[in-house]
Parts: sequence; C-alpha cells; structure tokens
Amino acid sequence: MFAGQAPAGQNSAEIASKHPANLTDRVAGLVDLVMSSSRIYRLVGPDGVEVLPTMPGALGGHRRTRVYGRLDCPVALSLIARGFDVRRHRVFFADEATAVAAGYRPCGACMQEEYRRWKASST
Repeated sequence: MFAGQAPAGQNSAEIASKHPANLTDRVAGLVDLVMSSSRIYRLVGPDGVEVLPTMPGALGGHRRTRVYGRLDCPVALSLIARGFDVRRHRVFFADEATAVAAGYRPCGACMQEEYRRWKASST
C-alpha cells in the first residue's frame, strides 16, 4: 500500500467517516459541549487542577484575572447582566483556603475584609 492509499477492502470515504481529519476540532467540540452545559462546573483544587463536578463550590472565581469571590458578587452579576460570557473563565472553589492555595486573590467588591488583608500582606 502506498502513502495516502486506503487499506484493502476500504475506500477513503469509509476511512474518513471513521477517523476525523482534524482531531483538534473534535476535541474542541467536546469541550464546548461540556462547558456549555449549565450543570457542569470547573472546581479548582489547591494544586490548580480543575475537575468537572455537577455541583458548584462555595466560591466562584475568574481564571484569567485570578480573582475569587462570593457567588452573589455584585460585580460578577453585573458583568453577566451586561452580556459578558463568563462561562469560559468561571471556576469554583470548595472554600477560601483552596482558592488562595490555587493562587487566586479575594475580590475587592464582595470580600472587602479578605481583600484588605490580602492587600496589606502583598505590599
């Protein structure tokens, strides 16, 4: 058999239907499917590794800004109300210690006391 030639008994259309040409597109489609579900949450552990449980944690965070806060944070809720798609970067934590261990800082709006302590210790 030569390069690009189908194995005996199979034509190239049969092979293409069984093996997608671009595996990256297929994986991206699966990730979109999982993340678009409203019942899947990114729960981050103290080591920063994400798992996908079906229940949110006690605190929410934003993966790109590395900020965590209450689930009813007025800033986060206003972003959602204005149409920002937070699902791609939204993560959850079981507790504050886990968020801090994962490298996140407290939100200045909904966790003011924790933010003041964090700010004082980081300067």
